[in-house]
Amino acid sequence: MMNKHLLFLVMLLSSTIAVAEWYSLPKTTQGQELRYDNSTNRVEVVNESGNRPLWSGVHKLEDGRVLRIQKGVAIADQTVQRAIPSPQRQPDQVDACTVLERQSCGLRTDCGLSESCQLAHQLQGFYNSANLLDRTRIESQCKEALGNASMFPPCPTPPTGAYRTVCGDIVTRSCGKLNQCQESDACDAARQLVSMENEERLNKWVPSEDTYTTKQCEKAFGDDKFFPLCEKK
Repeated sequence: MMNKHLLFLVMLLSSTIAVAEWYSLPKTTQGQELRYDNSTNRVEVVNESGNRPLWSGVHKLEDGRVLRIQKGVAIADQTVQRAIPSPQRQPDQVDACTVLERQSCGLRTDCGLSESCQLAHQLQGFYNSANLLDRTRIESQCKEALGNASMFPPCPTPPTGAYRTVCGDIVTRSCGKLNQCQESDACDAARQLVSMENEERLNKWVPSEDTYTTKQCEKAFGDDKFFPLCEKK
């Protein structure tokens, strides 16, 4: 099984090389429009009669930067790296490879010995050590892996959450310390809150910090009508 998973990992990484993604570069000082393929590092001159490779040499761009070409291939320096847009995410949100590792291993590494955790950890390592050009491609593969529950099954979320929070306290209150009220609507709703809180923590820079759902749980904790105390013994 591990060999199957390793093969999948190799296929994930190798598949990122085959997809051409063209990005616009600043024009040359001669007014030539350029485009850059981040899968092959090729640079072409855009022309209505047909694009052609940019010839070898040093080319000055209209923004003052310099582009170095060898046999039609760009030297991967800051000139081309700045042409690749960084993945858009919220200020407090981590990259998809980190989310994949946390989801596979658990926020407190409860599933740290699982094969999926080890593979996710390797993917995050590749992402962290890659240059800007490769990071975009590797992260896209991590996003695909997040939807592959058979290869990367999520580490089960504890009924009271990965961290001791008021959401977990609501679960204990509504479900009972021994889950004797686990069939109640209140228990089901409380566990949904814990699941939502856990999902938000997966994407936070500091997962132990309170989330939006944590704050909602704080407001709901005193709602005895919706989250009554489990009195079954």
